[in-house]
This record gives sequence, C-alpha cells and structure tokens, in this order.
Amino acid sequence: MKKKIFIPLLLVLLFASCAIDNKNISKIYKDVKDCKIYPEDMRRFYCYKEKAEDGDILAQSWIAYYYNVGKIVSEDKRKATKWYLKAAKAGDTYSQRELAINYLDDKEYKEAFYWFQKASDSNDMKAQKELANLYDRGLGVKKDLKKAFEYFQKAAFQGDTLSQNQLGYYFEQGWGVEKDYKKAKYWYEKTVKKDNAYGLSKIAYLYANGFGVEKDYKKAFDLFMQAANKDDNYSMSWIGYLYEEGLGVEKNIEKAKYWYIKSGNDYAKKRYYIIENKVKE
Repeated sequence: MKKKIFIPLLLVLLFASCAIDNKNISKIYKDVKDCKIYPEDMRRFYCYKEKAEDGDILAQSWIAYYYNVGKIVSEDKRKATKWYLKAAKAGDTYSQRELAINYLDDKEYKEAFYWFQKASDSNDMKAQKELANLYDRGLGVKKDLKKAFEYFQKAAFQGDTLSQNQLGYYFEQGWGVEKDYKKAKYWYEKTVKKDNAYGLSKIAYLYANGFGVEKDYKKAFDLFMQAANKDDNYSMSWIGYLYEEGLGVEKNIEKAKYWYIKSGNDYAKKRYYIIENKVKE
C-alpha cells in the first residue's frame, strides 16, 4: 500500500520539478537588453522569443522575420504572419509592411492594401510603392490612376527607382496627370543616373519620336545601345529597327536581324520574319 502511494507522489514531485525548471528556462533572458549580443543562432532566437511573448514589439518583428525568411529556424509563413500581425497591430511600421507583403503573396489583396496603407501613413517608401501598384492594378481597392500617381510620387521623392520610372511613364501616358513629356524625361533621367536600363530605354524612345525633345535618332541609338548592353530586350528590338531603316546609324540588314534575334520579343520576331520573307522574294 505504501508503494502505491509513493509512486504517484514521486511522479507529482518530478512533474513539479520540470515545471519549475521550464519556468526558469523561459525567463533566462529577462536581464538581456539586446539579444544581438548572441550570435545569429538559437540563443538569439530564444532570446527574442521570450521577449516577444512578453509583448516586446521589436522582438516580435524579429521572430516574424526569422520565420519569414527561414533564418535560424525553418521557414514558416504562417508563424511569420502571426508575429508580424502582433507587432503591426502595436504600430510597428516594418511589420505592417512585411505583413502586407505576405498577404500580397497570398493574394489577399484587401488585407494587403489595409496594411500597406498603415505603413504608408508612416512614410514607408516601399509601402507607398506597393500601395501605388495596388491602385494601378485595382487589387484590393478600386482602380484609381490618380491615387496610384500620388503614391508613386511619394515613393519617387524618397528615391525609389521603380516609382521614379513609373512616374515618368504616367507623365508620358497622361495617366492620372496631364501628359507632359518633359516631366517624363525628368523622372527617367533620375533613374538613368543610377544606371537603370529602363530609364535609358525610355529616354531613347523620347528622342526617337521627338517627344518633349528634338527628334535625334543618333542619340536614340546610343541610348538604346547602352540599355541593350544591360540586357534590355525592348532596346534591342529598337536597335534592330534602327539598323533596318538606317536611322541614326548606317543601314545594315544583317545587324538588324542579329538584334531582332537577340531581343526575341514579339515585335522583333515579327520584323525578323518580314526581313526573311523579303530576302526570299
């Protein structure tokens, strides 16, 4: 009889001891002010985890990041979203933006829009760009090119290259704003200074057509060539056309064919087909 009483008592004491040990383990980082004192391994992760569970916003965003990218721990988007959401609700701009990106990846556009808007309100450049894209495409919100222009402009003024190119294109097309080739050129030039292929190709296009500038095929050819050397297929097709017509460069059908093949876009394929059939005739 004594043995029967003793065994359950022993088990109770054993579980109680484990519970005390676990409680102590869970709080071993309470006096650590910055978890970055640990190498980027499980010690740092557990340090952030403990603080995150105690409501530390920065720690929550770090735990979310590690789960999101699969660093230190295995990638787990569900857990990442859970922790980003906690920090986002507490007002962390970074977490609001990253949470929105996760929702965007899952095609939950309304949720993505909501959190990009929150981050954008804190002047987050990436969130402004993504918000502009949602307005541009009508995802999670009614399509509104004026709003898209507004947010591309906010991000462009902060130096975002894609937004600067988009702003140039909006001015070029007259989307959400009055058409203005000179302003389009201004924004494309911003990205050209960063050695951006798209910006180069668009300024070349303006010179090839005389939009906002005096028509200059030679300058267009030079700019298209710079962009083509950065693997811009659109510019390659233009170089083919300029060689085919002898505009800004000496006419050369073989070189035209070479650049059409190199480009491989639909226009280039069409021009190459036309040239080949002319030769056969």
